[in-house]
Amino acid sequence: MHKTPAHVTISWVFLILIGIVFGYSYFFYPNSHPIPCMVKEYTGKDCATCGFSRSFSCYSHLQFNSGKSLNPNSWPVFLYLCIQFFLRAFVIFFYSFSGKRVNSTLLKTDILISISGFLLAFLPILFKN
Repeated sequence: MHKTPAHVTISWVFLILIGIVFGYSYFFYPNSHPIPCMVKEYTGKDCATCGFSRSFSCYSHLQFNSGKSLNPNSWPVFLYLCIQFFLRAFVIFFYSFSGKRVNSTLLKTDILISISGFLLAFLPILFKN
């Protein structure tokens, strides 16, 4: 019995986690999210990610303008998660059906795309006033 490569296991974990985020976003419509923002609850002020859950709900219901109006920083993060979802599915599919290990060039490209996308999506949130 052969051992599943670490990057395939990591892809499974992220595929499941991102799937949960999308499922949560789809089933809890914009104004019915059961988890409040803890920062806003304690400080009374919006944090950099306030409105993300509602925005993601709008995006999952194809209401893109409404989602962007709730928090414009949510759109790049949503796109990043969509890309990651399909990239993780591709890695799993490739490994499962080819039976081959992903070569180092493909693995390095995957890492570069993932890190670059993460930085592009999340840096604006970190530097929000």
